[in-house]
Formats: sequence, structure tokens, C-alpha cells
Amino acid sequence: MVSLRVLTVVAVLGSCVTMVSAAEPDLKAWEKVLARKAVILERLPELQKAFRAATEAEDREKIAKEFGELRDEFQGKVYPELAKLAPEVYAADPKNFEAGETALEAYFQANKYDDAARIGDQLITAGRKTQIVMNITGVAHFARHDFAKAKSVLEAADKDGVLHPQLGGRYLEETDTYAGYWEAEQAIRAKEAAATGDKQLPQVLFKTTKGDVLLELFENEAPNTVANFISLVEAKEYDKIKFHRVIPNFMAQGGDPLSKDDDPRNDGSGGPGYVIKCECYQPNARLHFRGSLSMAHAGKDTGGSQFFLTHLPTAHLNPNADEERGHTVFGRIVKGMDVAAALEVGDVIESAKVIRKRKHEYSPVTQPDPRP
Repeated sequence: MVSLRVLTVVAVLGSCVTMVSAAEPDLKAWEKVLARKAVILERLPELQKAFRAATEAEDREKIAKEFGELRDEFQGKVYPELAKLAPEVYAADPKNFEAGETALEAYFQANKYDDAARIGDQLITAGRKTQIVMNITGVAHFARHDFAKAKSVLEAADKDGVLHPQLGGRYLEETDTYAGYWEAEQAIRAKEAAATGDKQLPQVLFKTTKGDVLLELFENEAPNTVANFISLVEAKEYDKIKFHRVIPNFMAQGGDPLSKDDDPRNDGSGGPGYVIKCECYQPNARLHFRGSLSMAHAGKDTGGSQFFLTHLPTAHLNPNADEERGHTVFGRIVKGMDVAAALEVGDVIESAKVIRKRKHEYSPVTQPDPRP
């Protein structure tokens, strides 16, 4: 059977959702698209049943074709339209839980965690404590670094038997740990903000097709990675490079010089022609939070020019020296988190510029790239 929630999640994952605001909700359009959704959701299970019962190849092909067309319509047209209309419909009628849940899902998948947390809290207060509401709301608070609230919501979901192990469950396990991490990170950031003169951290400005992103670089903890990044920026190596890999609720990855050509098949496989060692295994290594700038690599000590920007804290990317895995966090977004959250595959770094750096040369220690 194809459930509403399964289809909704699949649709969001496969769609770029753009939400618009209007003075008044278009209730006629909302009801029309809801009716079409109901038709599709009723028809899809029928087609699945018919496909299993069909004995002729021609019949199975016909059924599969209709199923694919309806699925594509739901993902490409019906759900995106619902996502556009839902925020205003829900704002006008807070008892319209279907609109509320649709807006919650759409905001969440667009990495708009403040909006997702706000709507999720409203739905929970109103008694709407479904699996999708409880899990997404808890993770949205986790993404905002409100780990106490995330724990409260996800524990309530667990108590009510609606905690999803692959969504909220894995974040519930990290709430206490990350609360400690965040407290330590905030103390570090306070010291960095108070620094003056040559003790200030370097900064780099990305001008992208979505807007500006200002990055501050963690030279104190990852000096060689920062030297590498600054040297590439000053050599104009990042100008016109695309973001070639974007996963909502995870990260946006770029920095591959091969993304400048017209062949998307090689995107993600390139680098500067050398590698640098990871700097994530020392005791003072920074961890992954929302807006972290971190090195992409194909294994320990294989980083080069590729990097990623995180949408939310990602515990599985933090260093594990025993298993020789982890990624070097070498900076964070200080302005433009909304821009980074909106990045899509194909968005371009129009230019990268060093805004501030310390008074010394930035010459990274490199090694030959062992890969062919």
C-alpha cells in the first residue's frame, strides 16, 4: 500500500519546493489540488494490486506506465502546489492540520528550521502529535541547536510510540552529547568574537547565484586546511565552480574544478592535483554544527579542494580516530545561512574573495594525490 506520508516524504525529497506568501489564501486552489491528491492516492494502491495480479507483460507495462505518470504528477506538480499554498492556508485556519503538516514538511525539507519548529510547536500544542509532526519538529529544534527542546519533543514521541528510528530516533540519541558540544562551541566562538588585530580569524566571501555567504575560518584548530583554502581562493580556483551535490537536511558540497566543464558525469571526482592531511583527530578539533564548513574527501588524508556546508549538526561526520574516519571542520557560516540552505545542484560560486587574513603566508603542506 502507498500511504500518504510515504508519498509525501518521497515527493519532498524529489522536489524543489518553493513557498510563496499571499495576502489571502487561495482556498479554491487548495481544495482543487487536495482533490487531485486524493484521486492519486486512491489510484496508486489499486495499480499496485493490479500489477501484482496481471499475467500479461503488456498489461503490466500499461499499469506501470500509469503508476509512473501519477507518481511523477504527485511529485512534480501536486505536492509542490500544496507546499506553496499550505503556509497561508494554515495561517488563516490553524485547525487545518493537513495544511499545517504540509507546511511543516515543506519548510523542513527546504532547511527552514525556524519556520518548521514554529509550526511544529503550534501543531503539538493543538494536540496534533502524529509521527510526522513529532519527529520533524524534534529534528528542527535539533537543527537550530535547541537540544533541550529537541530532547523533550523526541522523548514525548518515544513515549507515545511514534518515534521514527531513522528520523527522530537517531537525533534523540545525540541530544545530550550535542548539548555539551554546543556549550563548548559557544565558549570558543565568544573568545573568537573578542579577538582583535592579527588574532582575528580569516574570512572569505562567496558570491553565489543564490546570494552571499560569509565564512569564518578556524585557523587556530585547522591551520593547514585553512592555508589550503585561502591559497585556492586567492588563486581564483573557486570562481565559477558549481555546487555539484546537495542533500536537503544534510549539506551542500562544492569545490570540484571539474564542475566548470559541460560534463556533469565527472562532477565530484576532481581536485587540485594534490591532497592534504586531515586535521580532525587532535583534541581541539571543531565539530559539525549548523553552518559548518568542512572538508570533503574520499578517505583519510585525501582532501583537496572540495568542501561542504552543513544544514544541521551531523554527528556521523565528527572525527573518530580509532576508525580513522571523520571530516575536518575548518570554518563556519557567519552570514548567509539562509543562502546556503537554499543552494541547489548547479548553483555557482560566481566569485570567492578573502576578506580578512592574518599577516603571514598561507602556503599549505601538500602531498601527491595517490589516486589516478
